[in-house]
Amino acid sequence: MKKSFLVIAFVLISGLVLAACQPTPPLETPPVDNDYVYGHEAFIESVEIIVGNDGQVQAVVSGNLPDGCTKLHEITVEQEAQEFVLSIVTRREQDVVCTMALVPFEETVDLDVEDLEPGTYTVIAQDQEATFSIEEDREIRVRISQEDFILGRRATVESMDIFIMESFPVQVSVSLVGYFPDACPEIHEIVVNREDQTFVIEIFTREPAGDVMCAQVITPFEENVDLDVVDLPAGEYTVQVNDLSETFTLEVDNTLEE
Repeated sequence: MKKSFLVIAFVLISGLVLAACQPTPPLETPPVDNDYVYGHEAFIESVEIIVGNDGQVQAVVSGNLPDGCTKLHEITVEQEAQEFVLSIVTRREQDVVCTMALVPFEETVDLDVEDLEPGTYTVIAQDQEATFSIEEDREIRVRISQEDFILGRRATVESMDIFIMESFPVQVSVSLVGYFPDACPEIHEIVVNREDQTFVIEIFTREPAGDVMCAQVITPFEENVDLDVVDLPAGEYTVQVNDLSETFTLEVDNTLEE
């Protein structure tokens, strides 16, 4: 009797394992491949936007695969008006028994933004979203959700140095050295506005929202900021950031000759 009970239990457990390993419904138009079943079995946990120095925009997709047999096959991107919709396609070998443990993954996807008009765009992967905006001057800025981060100005600037490049037109950059009061804040965005002869630099920070424990240590930072001085006439200009102020002089009109 005991032996029969063990046999029945083994059959039931084996059946459950095999059932759990069965793939979700395949794609409507899967690739022609008799060895694999293709589907959308990835669980997306986050989408993050990264902007490169050359203006290239990338979406970093993070999540989990359902078991040890399922692999990422490809990530396709479709742009529909102001949205980039990411479709994560997985593949899985047919008729195999798999380890039933989530397998984390992270993939980077290039977004084609070269011909986009100024505006706000959303990247969508399952129920995760991230947004970025293209300004009139083609500058690309990433919008961070208030639900994930606290945005503020918790940055102290200790020193500022202005460098004038020996070129024409003249190029001017500002080196900022300072610190954050603890280990949580980081620089989110640096905005430069010019009012007549004065450049005003604002440093915006972000830090995780919620009950996050931060190391109570002063965290230094150093940032270089380029000033748009093309087409400015000769004269003295002021740079302000927080309570610091420095001046520089353009000896001649910084205008390209036509």
